[in-house]
Amino acid sequence: MKRPHVIATVLATAAALVLVGTTAQGQTPNTSVSVSPSVVGPGGTVHISGSVPVNACPASDPATLTGASALFPPDGFGPKVQRDARGNFADDYTLPASTPGGRYEVGIRCGGGNVGVSALLRVAKPSSAPEPRGSGTSWGWVVLWAAVGVALLIAGTVFMLRRTLARRGS
Repeated sequence: MKRPHVIATVLATAAALVLVGTTAQGQTPNTSVSVSPSVVGPGGTVHISGSVPVNACPASDPATLTGASALFPPDGFGPKVQRDARGNFADDYTLPASTPGGRYEVGIRCGGGNVGVSALLRVAKPSSAPEPRGSGTSWGWVVLWAAVGVALLIAGTVFMLRRTLARRGS
């Protein structure tokens, strides 16, 4: 006699494990971006560097810096930075003096698409204005809830298997 609920639980567990094992937001493997210093005032200069592998985007394509329009006016697209033969890039970027204080994500586009990584840059407040909230994704919570979901699926699978085995034994 087949147990469809057991099969469904096992399939759901396998699907959850596959989803948790994938890279966040479709991130291209071995791609990186960093910002130094991580805190700067409006009008300050930051060094933005990173890598987009040439197997993900041809070396001839530049890396385009992205972020909020306050950081990269007028549309959130920053300078195009040439990459070397291995896909590495670096640029010194001067923030507009009008950039409000707050937290900003600096991302990368290459070959016409986002590569799925970002670095956090905090612009020091020029005044006592409150810092904007919600400008970043808290991936720690996403990972925590995904792990809780997987744990619950595994516990359900174990429970169903024990129950099935107990029925067979009686």
